[in-house]
This record gives sequence, C-alpha cells and structure tokens, in this order.
Amino acid sequence: MRVGILAYDSCLASGVHGFSDTLAVANLASGREVFETAVLSADGVPVRCFAGALLQADAALGDAGPDLGQWDIVYVPPAFGLTEPDAAPASWVGRAHASGAVACGACAGVFFLAEAGILRGRPATTHWGLAQAFAARYPDVALEPDRMLVDGGDYICAGGVTAYFDLALHLVARHVSPEAALSCARTLLLDPGRIRQTPYMSLLSLPSAGDEAVAAARRWMEDNYARPVRIGEVAAAAHLTGRTLLRRFRRAVGRTPAQYLQAVRIERAKRLLETGGESTGEISSMVGYADATAFFKAFRELTGLSPGAYRRRFGLSGGPE
Repeated sequence: MRVGILAYDSCLASGVHGFSDTLAVANLASGREVFETAVLSADGVPVRCFAGALLQADAALGDAGPDLGQWDIVYVPPAFGLTEPDAAPASWVGRAHASGAVACGACAGVFFLAEAGILRGRPATTHWGLAQAFAARYPDVALEPDRMLVDGGDYICAGGVTAYFDLALHLVARHVSPEAALSCARTLLLDPGRIRQTPYMSLLSLPSAGDEAVAAARRWMEDNYARPVRIGEVAAAAHLTGRTLLRRFRRAVGRTPAQYLQAVRIERAKRLLETGGESTGEISSMVGYADATAFFKAFRELTGLSPGAYRRRFGLSGGPE
C-alpha cells in the first residue's frame, strides 16, 4: 500500500511520524512491507511544524505528475489553529481520491477532505473542539463529532489529535489483519478500543451567540449548580420570562437550560473524579443530584462511561469508587 502523507505548515510532526511509525511497526510485525510511506509537501521543501521544527519532505505534490493513481492511501495529519485549508493541497487530495486513493484525515486534516468535496452529504468526524467551525464551513457534511473514526470505504476520518493512532491501527486491521493491529497496539502501548470522543469532550464549550441575557443565565447556573434549581430563578437572573429564556437559550446554545445545567453538573463531576478523593456517591450530592441513580445515568449518557470507569481512565488521585 503506497501511502502519501501530506505535510503542511502548522501540522503536528507527531501526526506525521506517529502515523508512519505505526505503519512501520505493522510492517515489522507482519514480516513484509505492507505500507510504503512518503512525506509530501506542496513544493517538496521542508515545512514548519506546530512546535517550530522543520519537517523534511520526500517529494513535492507535483512530482506525482498526472499519475495520482500511484497512491493507494493519502493522509492529512492534524494541525492546531487551522480551519481554512489551503486550496492547492486540498485539491491534490481530491484528485488523488478521484484517482482511486483512500483519502484519510485526522483532526484538522479532515478539513482538507471536506474542502476537496469528498465528504459532501456523507458522515464524518473531526476534533470535538473544531466541530462548530467545521459545521459552519461545511454544512453539507453529516458531522458526528462524538465518533473517533468514520470509515466511508473510500475515505476515513479520525477525530481528535492523537486519533491518528486510531486511524493507523484501523488501516492495519483493514489491510493486514485485526490481529496485526492488536499486536501493534500492544507494542506501542496504545488503546485499540477507542470508539467515542465523548469522554474527552468539554460539555460546556458552547457559544451564546452574542446574547448577553443567555450568557448571564449560563453564569448563574455555573455558580448555583450544586443546589436545586428552578427555571424561574434562572430566568430572573437573566431578567427574562421563563418562556422567553427557553426560546432564546435554545436558539443561542442549542440546548434547553435544563440540559445545560445537567452538562454543568457532569462537567464538575468529571473534575472531581479526576482530582478528588470523594466517592461517586458523595460527588453525586456535591454536584446537585439528590438521586445517585439519576447522576449515574446522566453521567453515562454525556460521557459514554460510568463514573468509576471515568475515574480509572482519567483520575489522578486514585480515589475510591
């Protein structure tokens, strides 16, 4: 499998090398060169990566000439601060895809696939923190930001930054075997079972669409989440009627005030599970739930994990269940 890796200014060097290293480990594990990788830049010159290091390219995009069918896979790595991909490399990805290559992107790299028109009317994912910008720029893409991977057959999208590892393991499973992918994961100490981004997502990274009354309501709930809250109190804090608050809150945030309050409580519970030593039952009360069962249910719905599983994955304190 001939794999062309698109390197560009501000991309993550780890997103290039970590991806290609995983494929190299797969070659080693299988005893044959399944994947042959090459790093490509627009002009074949080194690119300046996110951390400032120069990344050498093996060739220029134009060196492929008209025979873009030489690539079985083209891959665009993550970047920070990118929401408007350059047209020329995006066009190259589109032409390679049209010539038969499977187009792959991770994190902000997925923007290049969308820019090329590959994702139009099709499901995709990207980093959860880029979801709003992505949806605004590409409203015709069926974005599913909670998913870690979306395999559309002729394209594959990977979510947040280090999801390039998930993408590489997926390619190994697809083109070698699931057993080879598991062997790579064990060798590199990677978790091969990541399906959702939800455990990593911030539940409060939502705009208020410039509505100061809604912003005031959000601040009030963020200050008073630990006690019973009535919608009338929230409306009063925003100097609105209950009905007006509900309408404006939905329009600005995309959730009801009750849904936002639940997100605030679960986000605070996440912080306590990460750093505190309290039991999950104690945390349930601390974040405003009188019913521990309701807390467990809400936590799982919003994070995809039970409180105990979340603490085992992200906890720093080793606190009790």
